[in-house]
Amino acid sequence: MLEKFGIAQARKILAAEEAAADDTEPTLNTFAPVYIDGLTGISEAQKSRYRAYLRNDLGPVMGDLPLPALCAADDQRNGIVQDWVSDMEVDGVAPKTIANKHGFLSGCLKVAVRRRLIPFNPCDDTRLPKRHFEPCFLEPEEFDLLLDMTPERWKPSVRFLALSCVRWSEFTAMPVGAIRVDPETDDEYICRVSKAWKYTGTAEQLLGGPKSRRGVRSINVPSIALEGFDLDRPPTALLVCTKDGTRVSAQLFHNKCWQPLADDFEALTGKRPRVHDLRHTGASWMLSNGAEITDVQRHLGHESAQTTTGIYGHFDRRSGRRASTAMSRALVRAASHGRAA
Repeated sequence: MLEKFGIAQARKILAAEEAAADDTEPTLNTFAPVYIDGLTGISEAQKSRYRAYLRNDLGPVMGDLPLPALCAADDQRNGIVQDWVSDMEVDGVAPKTIANKHGFLSGCLKVAVRRRLIPFNPCDDTRLPKRHFEPCFLEPEEFDLLLDMTPERWKPSVRFLALSCVRWSEFTAMPVGAIRVDPETDDEYICRVSKAWKYTGTAEQLLGGPKSRRGVRSINVPSIALEGFDLDRPPTALLVCTKDGTRVSAQLFHNKCWQPLADDFEALTGKRPRVHDLRHTGASWMLSNGAEITDVQRHLGHESAQTTTGIYGHFDRRSGRRASTAMSRALVRAASHGRAA
């Protein structure tokens, strides 16, 4: 144990074991598989991911501990769950990944509380690292530069991602048949977003629905967004595909296009956008040019307008201008009352 975890962590584990030494009590390694098997409404791929969390992350640290030992903490030491989270943060694990793994453990232990196996959920008071997320928004002239630097093979994809604001998983699942000319305009297309590639726990991807219920949507895009795509193909053909007509994986696009492109762009501008930042960029352009926040929400497929406002609200300056105007009027009235007095 000393070689595997070090002195400090080994002491914490031993102390936790001493706090709940009853061998008849279930351990995390025995209870969590039962919890996973009983989950409904999630895919087998997600269950496989949870089993991987248990096998690779939780099992080596606390898997053999009786469940009550996970609740052991006092004014002299943190609980083992908090230490586990802190160790992951020190090791450089992304905050989102830590939150996902902690969320699985919390859900598992919540069920253990309901079954009266432990007195409380030790995950409830865990301090998680902050998920600092700063999108990289591109100005139109910066995007023009990025597009000029993009290899010809990938220019249509980069342009479409920015002008449509769809997610990568939605874009690469979109068939030609999902695109039609808008009969009410001369220069726009309607794109039906109803499919997205899903994680399966293997190298393969499963075609399923978009990220949320509102993710199924029809969006308008300018005709230039489809420039470079061959729409004269069978309706089931993928809009973007490999030479043999199969899905373009994120890894393929990253290796062949985005990584070298981002390297060169950063060297020139100091900015390093991710592929997903093309979606953020397009949304910022909509708001900067007068689109309503609710229209942008529907276009992006966000479940809640709060998500849209939280990421892009600072681009919609109309509410700020209204507040400033109201304040100016109040000051004018106050000044006039002062002069009258």
